[in-house]
Amino acid sequence: MNNPLTLFDARRASLQFSICTTGLRGMAIEDIAAEASRLGLQGLEIWSGHIRDYLNRGGTLSMLRTVLEASRLQVPCISEYSCFTKGEEVSPGELDDLRQSAEWARALNCPRIRVFAGHMPSRQAESEHWSMAATGLREALQICRGQGVALAVEIHNNTLADTADSLGRLLQDSRLPKKGQAPAEAAEVTEVELIYDPFNLYVDRLDPIPVLERYYPFVSHVHFKDYRWNHEDWGRSEAVPVLQGDAGHAAILERLLSLGYRGFISLEYFGDRALELAEQSLAELIEYVHKRIINPD
Repeated sequence: MNNPLTLFDARRASLQFSICTTGLRGMAIEDIAAEASRLGLQGLEIWSGHIRDYLNRGGTLSMLRTVLEASRLQVPCISEYSCFTKGEEVSPGELDDLRQSAEWARALNCPRIRVFAGHMPSRQAESEHWSMAATGLREALQICRGQGVALAVEIHNNTLADTADSLGRLLQDSRLPKKGQAPAEAAEVTEVELIYDPFNLYVDRLDPIPVLERYYPFVSHVHFKDYRWNHEDWGRSEAVPVLQGDAGHAAILERLLSLGYRGFISLEYFGDRALELAEQSLAELIEYVHKRIINPD
């Protein structure tokens, strides 16, 4: 597609668009890269399993970097599925996986790793779950800091990062002193970033915009997807292009732009229509940004 509006308006609005490869697990990463290039996207948010598969098939990180560069694709994020609250028998493996992904991120010039915080809604969590999550996030921050990449927690329903208040608690509990500073002396701290996914708030009947406004300084990356959503029976919901769903992404995009967001928006769809919905969503978003630039009032 390579829509010229994509290049022109994204540059003027300082927005870039990518696709989450988590929704395309049946495809090889090089095929996804080709599709992303065809659609006119600027990045791939890569599921770690796609990198592992590529390496297992005989590829190297240098070869993968060449594939991405040939398609003019950046990697704004590598997606891990660590959650840190499943107990001592699971957490070391999660940290080992994250350590590997942090090395991959450095090799691919990727700035951050995506993780989750917990595997249950914050309202159901016990004190031990909060403690495990905080400990795991601090250890993960140390690992990422060692590779020069950031750690980003996705705002997601059914995790400890599912409400405004729970996000505040996580951010406070997981802070690390800057390099070379003792905790008692640290005037600055290293904190987790946030991946803002407004739909994940909407499914819990929360308004995504106040959460964005409260935590915008921590937001480094954004996910967009939308549905015609059935709150009573989630399985009967229908995925639709991002500006046609129930979560109100036009208003969300407007608020992101007004706050000065400058970064990637990753389109995150699953299933047989993932690429089709990503293509339609990209066209809608570019048209919206174009109209906003041409007619700012």
